[in-house]
Amino acid sequence: MMTSTEHTPSPDTDESALPPLSEADLPRSEEEIDAALVRLIAETEATVTRLQTELAERRAQQAQHEEIERLEHHLAEATVNWTKVREFFEEALRELTGSRAREENADPEAE
Repeated sequence: MMTSTEHTPSPDTDESALPPLSEADLPRSEEEIDAALVRLIAETEATVTRLQTELAERRAQQAQHEEIERLEHHLAEATVNWTKVREFFEEALRELTGSRAREENADPEAE
């Protein structure tokens, strides 16, 4: 039969490695029950926090891996965008030089 001292964690013991409580380990007074419940709640909250952190880290890693997988697409898209920028400037330059030429031709007629 296990005693309650077997479940008292030492500073070097991982609490998750402890065996489950047996009938002999169950508290007998209301104060013991309350203390056990408070301890259980604290352990549960710590576990939830740890799991939420782990989940967030895994999601961040997954997002990074997905972006790495799409890197070739991003590079190709960037090339297309730079080509479009160049085409835009060429078209704007043609329009500006064409409009200046029209203005120069229109000025002599206005006089």
